[in-house]
Amino acid sequence: MPSARSGAQPAKWQRRPEARPDEILSAAVQVFGEEGFARAKLEDVARKAGVSKGTLYLYFDSKDTLFREMVKARITPVFAEAQEAMRGFQGSARELLDWMIRCMWDTIRRPEMIHIARIVHAELASFPELARFYFDEVILRNRALLREVVERGTATGEFRRVAHDFILRAVPSLLVHGAMYQRGFGIYDSAPLTDDQLLEGVLDLVMNGVLTRAEAAPA
Repeated sequence: MPSARSGAQPAKWQRRPEARPDEILSAAVQVFGEEGFARAKLEDVARKAGVSKGTLYLYFDSKDTLFREMVKARITPVFAEAQEAMRGFQGSARELLDWMIRCMWDTIRRPEMIHIARIVHAELASFPELARFYFDEVILRNRALLREVVERGTATGEFRRVAHDFILRAVPSLLVHGAMYQRGFGIYDSAPLTDDQLLEGVLDLVMNGVLTRAEAAPA
C-alpha cells in the first residue's frame, strides 16, 4: 500500500474529534441558510460536514439544539469581545458609538450571519421557543451594549435623550435589514450602494438623530 504523501490532507474520518463540532456548526449554517430551518434535515447537515448522522448525534441531539449551539458559537462571542473592548475605550461617546456600529456592520454582513438573519426573520415565529432563545441571547445582549454607549453619551451631554429608547432598536434594524437588502435585492437596484456607502448612511442618520442639537447642526 503506498504511503501517504507529505502534506496531504487527512480523510474526513481521520480528523480530530474536537474539530468536528465546529465543522458541523459551519455545515448547519449553510444548510439552514439554503433550505430554511423547517425543511433542513440533520442528515443533510451531516453530509455537508462530512460525518455520519450518528456522529452528528454524538454532539447535537436535535435540530433545535444545533440551532442554539450555532448561535452561541457564531454570535455570542462577538458580544463578549465588544464588552471587553468597550471597557478600555478612551474616546468620546460619539467615537464609541461610531466604532460599535462599524463593528456590528462588519459582523452582520458576513455571509453566515446573513443566513442566520434570514432564518430568524422568515421562520422563527413558527418556533416560539427558539425565537425566545434568540431574543434573549442575541437581541437583548446587543441592546444592552448599545444602551451602555447611549447612556455614556447622555451622561456626558453628547447625546440627547431619544423617546422610548428607540435608538436601541433602530440601529440593529438598520444594519440587519441593510445587509439582507444588499445580499438579496442589491443586484436589482438601478442605483446600488456599496457596503461602505450604506454604512456611512446609517452612521449619518444615527449620529444626527442622537447628537445634541448644537452638535447636530451643520457648521
